[in-house]
Formats: sequence, C-alpha cells, structure tokens
Amino acid sequence: MTEKEKLGKYLLKLRERIPSKEYDKEHISQQELADSNTGLTKFFIGTVERGEANPTLDKLILLAKALDLKTITLLELEINVDKYIKELEKK
Repeated sequence: MTEKEKLGKYLLKLRERIPSKEYDKEHISQQELADSNTGLTKFFIGTVERGEANPTLDKLILLAKALDLKTITLLELEINVDKYIKELEKK
C-alpha cells in the first residue's frame, strides 16, 4: 500500500463516521460531502480516497473541515483548520 493510499483509506474511515442527512445510508456519500462543502467535488474526494490524488494544502484543509476535524498535523506542525480557512477566504 502506498502512502497516498494510506491517506485515502484514513480519510474514507473519517467520512464513514459522518451520518448521512440526505440519503437512507449509514454514512455520508462522497457526493453529499462535496455538495455540502464549497471547494470540494465528488471526483476530488474519490481520487483522494483511492490514493490517486496529490492534493494541495488548501484542498487538504477544506477536506479536513468537511470531515469536521478541528486541527491536523503536517510535518509535526499543528494547523488550526478554521483559522486557515478564514485566512484563505481573505485572499
């Protein structure tokens, strides 16, 4: 398993913990997650979950926000998801 595939598998597990609000399913679908979060598409989420994508930091932060993560740690640096998105919106 590649490192990108490990990341994708982890993100899939996080998505599967979010209940669906629109469909009669146990967890939110890629489409529902994309529809309810600006900057994300079903295609993007799918490629990340399959370990095919090379997401930018901005996309990873948007995905973290969609998955209801408050912080993420990259390169031993903790990033506040909400603060990062606010700074991104100011651009």
